[in-house]
Amino acid sequence: MRKIWTIRETNIFIKLYPHTKSNKLAEQFNCSLQQIYNKASKLDIKKTKAYLKVHGGWIKEANIPTQFKKGHKAWNKGMKGLQIGGVETQFKKGRAPHNTKPIGHRSYRDGYLVEKTHNGFEFVHKLLWKQHHGEIPKGLFVVFKDRDRSNITIDNLELIDRKEHIRRNHIQNLPEELKAVIHIKKALTRKINDYGKKQN
Repeated sequence: MRKIWTIRETNIFIKLYPHTKSNKLAEQFNCSLQQIYNKASKLDIKKTKAYLKVHGGWIKEANIPTQFKKGHKAWNKGMKGLQIGGVETQFKKGRAPHNTKPIGHRSYRDGYLVEKTHNGFEFVHKLLWKQHHGEIPKGLFVVFKDRDRSNITIDNLELIDRKEHIRRNHIQNLPEELKAVIHIKKALTRKINDYGKKQN
């Protein structure tokens, strides 16, 4: 559940956080340990050197409840190879997961056609370019002349540099309707981000 901090709580938090255990603060402010760490990060405040020397950092704090106590013995000590169910579903050595795609499998990713190769998934239009012209030099981009990602033919592909790539993708080169949608999306994103900051 989201924690809404009051100005009074924030001021108290700033005073207490540097030298107080975070789990104690979580109890005091009725929130989770993670929310305490997030608040401290947002305010850019840290534990004092004296505190860290005694208690350690936030990673050590977060793991205190799950740490083994001195002299504690694991319940499965001396039971190497113990099986407790699940044998039928365990992966066998050399066996591929059920959702593994074969070499040559094609699918779409962000509107581009990709193909499974020995090097993982690669863009089909880039593979086609390499077949005809060899490796793509660093800093250059293979693009569609007509901007139609489904028109994957060698005649529709060309190689451009970073400067040209940026120029072609600049918002000013887009249709007016699309520009308006982009501006609306940016305004919405700003509103959402502002709302999130106020909630924290």
